[in-house]
This record gives sequence, structure tokens and C-alpha cells, in this order.
Amino acid sequence: MKIIVALIGTALILFGASSVHARSGQKKLGAEPEQAAEADSTQDKVRHGIQPSGLVPNFANDAKCTAIASSYASATRYDGSTRPQTRFGGLHGGIDLTLDEKTPLLAIASGKVIASGVGGRAEGIYIWLQHAPKDTGLPFWTYSKYQHLSALPTPATGDYLKAGDIVGLSGSTGTAGGHYGASGYAHLHLTVLAGSSDQYHQDGSRIIPEGARMIDPLAVFLQGLTNLDDIEVLSESRRNVKIGYAAADGSIHPAGSRTVWPVACK
Repeated sequence: MKIIVALIGTALILFGASSVHARSGQKKLGAEPEQAAEADSTQDKVRHGIQPSGLVPNFANDAKCTAIASSYASATRYDGSTRPQTRFGGLHGGIDLTLDEKTPLLAIASGKVIASGVGGRAEGIYIWLQHAPKDTGLPFWTYSKYQHLSALPTPATGDYLKAGDIVGLSGSTGTAGGHYGASGYAHLHLTVLAGSSDQYHQDGSRIIPEGARMIDPLAVFLQGLTNLDDIEVLSESRRNVKIGYAAADGSIHPAGSRTVWPVACK
């Protein structure tokens, strides 16, 4: 079962909201990425690439953690309404957690801040983290993007955060108007990309890693992978993913977990 978008061109489209303001440190890969293809073919590629992973979160020690309101590859929003076909082929490119305004958002793994800023509609204020294999225990680099923050985050580009550190506060930026009404929808949208190295290109609010692939954010919590393609052939039992978490006091559970849920659990 495919759960990834392997083409860098597709990744460009998935993160294509224009950036009004951006703070960044970037590593150039050389030539600029090619322009996106025609809208119809683009949506076909996105729909083909984003498919349900079958991964299910299982929180350690039966902790009470914020549930996923809209899962990866879902065709519906948190309220059951259908996502528009004009955006990403009607499929969800991350996970959503419904949260109160200004809920602290946590680094899902140790890593470096590589960009933050104010994006456009359906993006809002965002921050990108880069996680090395030693940070996650995975055999590839990962890049996590937190969207709809209530204000520009305090961590600056180049800062190194530990798993469970606060990256920013939840909000509803980028959601006001349209389906969500004037007040918008306060939540975290978390997207994760996998990359073959620490090299990446930045274009506005978009980060395109070398060898970019989109993955279900729950895949960050998998252990024992030998390569990225292992995700596609997991047994049913391994798709029940054990999730580490940080408590309100900052303690990590189980102790020593390298990856934690993006919001503190009880």
C-alpha cells in the first residue's frame, strides 16, 4: 500500500501556499525546481500518491492524548465535511488535532529549526523542524511542519530543540473564512516529509528535501525500519504504532523515547 509522494515536484505542490513572510536558513541544491504541471494532472498525482497508511496510534501507558481529528489521506475534515477536490485531490496531506487556542505544541523529536513564517490560506503561521536519523531512530531524515500557529514562534532558525520542547502555540491562522467561518478553526496541522539527506531547498514557505517523500506523521513513531520502503510492507500487528509522549511536567514516557506526541498528554 503506497503511503508516500515520491516526486519532488509533487512535494512542491503539496506545500505550495504562498509565503507572505518567512524566516529561514537553507541549503541550496542547485537548480530551481521545475514549475508545477497543469492543475488537473497535478491533482491526479497527489490523489495517487496520498493513500491511507493503515497506521493506528496506541498511546504508551494508556495515556490520555489529543486524538487525531482528521487523519492522513482522509477525504473529510474534522467535522465530517468533504475536502475540496481543488486542493490536493481532496485528500489530506497530514494529520489534524483539534486544540484550544494557544495550546503548547511540542517537538515530535529532537531537531533543528530550519524555517518559520506566515503563509497563506490553509497554512497560516508555520514552523519547520529538521530531524536527523539519530534524533528519531529512523534510517532517513525527517522534516516536520506545524501549521496554524497563533503567533510567530519563539524558537529561531538554527535553534536546536529536544523532543518535547515547545515549538509554538496552536491557533487558527490561515483558516478564517470559507468553510470554517469568520472565526476559523483552531487546530494543529502536522505534515511530515522524509528525505535522503540533510540537504533541502526552500522556496517561500515550502521545504523540499533531497529525495523528498511524504509520509503519514505516525510513521515517525515506527522503530526497526531498515529503509523508507519498509513502511509499505508492515504486518498488521506493526501498524498498531506505540506512541511516546510528554507529560505536562515535561517528563517523557516511556523514559528514553526519542519521539513524542505533538501535544502533552495526561
